[in-house]
Amino acid sequence: SSVRLAPAEALQLSARARKIRVMNLPEDPTLVVGFKDFVNALMPALNLTVRDGECVLNVTLETSATGQSVAVVELRTVREAQQARQSLAGLKYGDSALSVEWPADYTPLTDAEVRLLMGTGVLGVDGDTPPAVSLSLSSDGKPQQEEATLVICLNNLLSEAELDNDEDARDCLEDTRDKCTSDFGPVEDAVLVRKFHKDAEEYIGKVLVKFRDTGVAYKADTLTYIHIYIHTYMHTKIR
Repeated sequence: SSVRLAPAEALQLSARARKIRVMNLPEDPTLVVGFKDFVNALMPALNLTVRDGECVLNVTLETSATGQSVAVVELRTVREAQQARQSLAGLKYGDSALSVEWPADYTPLTDAEVRLLMGTGVLGVDGDTPPAVSLSLSSDGKPQQEEATLVICLNNLLSEAELDNDEDARDCLEDTRDKCTSDFGPVEDAVLVRKFHKDAEEYIGKVLVKFRDTGVAYKADTLTYIHIYIHTYMHTKIR
């Protein structure tokens, strides 16, 4: 396809096919919170990843009707989600044998979506090589660094419930700002757009990070996709 998707668009379009639901987590709160690190270590050890780097983008914890902790795991590629769905089931984690299913909103990607996503790196199949620099390319294939601004937009950092919680929102913003500063460079300001912000409905739930230098902002914007390293935040209260 001649259409090129932006990184956020590719992630959003494929999201429903990149998530798995892991149940029967152990009661130990430390193991529950550490589940993302466990999957990130396990997948490459079993040769289930499609490339180097962390394969888990985000883990959201939920509580089932029976009071058990459930993890919704978002993988960076559709292929890795399929591998995790097959390989984690029955695996012993702590004192529990994990069970895995697709989330309720799961549907396979259509042929048209697969064609559109090919080359973005979110499919994880042969021929789906991520761009060397960025999905935002000019007609001659060169990165559009000259169009970089001081501000980048980060998505999918909080659930709706966490966004409504003042403490979660504050912690997310502080962590995101600190992470961007340590990984990329000086941050001038950062804003988490919430429902009470007027005339900003399209940005609700997103963090806008303003760097002091466009070069640093461009680096942050491209590297967060290349390494699938968009900083995600998860704040969970274990009961």
